[in-house]
Amino acid sequence: MTLSIRSWKTVLASVFAASLSVTGCSNADESTTSSDEPQSEPQPSATEAVDIATDTPAGEESQRIVDLLNAEEDTTAEDWEASLHPSFTEDVSVEELVELFNQNLRPAQPFTVTNYEGGDRQAVTTLTSPISDPLDMTVTLDTDALITGLFFGPSTDG
Repeated sequence: MTLSIRSWKTVLASVFAASLSVTGCSNADESTTSSDEPQSEPQPSATEAVDIATDTPAGEESQRIVDLLNAEEDTTAEDWEASLHPSFTEDVSVEELVELFNQNLRPAQPFTVTNYEGGDRQAVTTLTSPISDPLDMTVTLDTDALITGLFFGPSTDG
């Protein structure tokens, strides 16, 4: 199922608009499970940052996106063009994605990764911010490691 451009804009804008309270966090770390299974561990602390397991394509891309969210400079189309599958850009143009990141998500930085669960082609990363509620970022990739899905929504952790 694909979302229309309006749906993506609404989802991302509402995520930022609804994220004005102090964050709560959870924690997970790398696991030694098979790369086809989500990697997660029990959550020991409510405030600890965790590392994203970058030994999978989904983990590597998730870390790249977190780095873009936390960068000093706004993200640009060049940051995204080589990473997005054509089916993704049919629904949301690169320019619209850049605008949504720069206007609706990045103002809540810095983001801290407080939970990560991922396999080879899909990952969910929980992001917390000093000025927003926790967000779950879901990244889905095709077999060539191109983004076919990217979703930010209220965290289901905790």
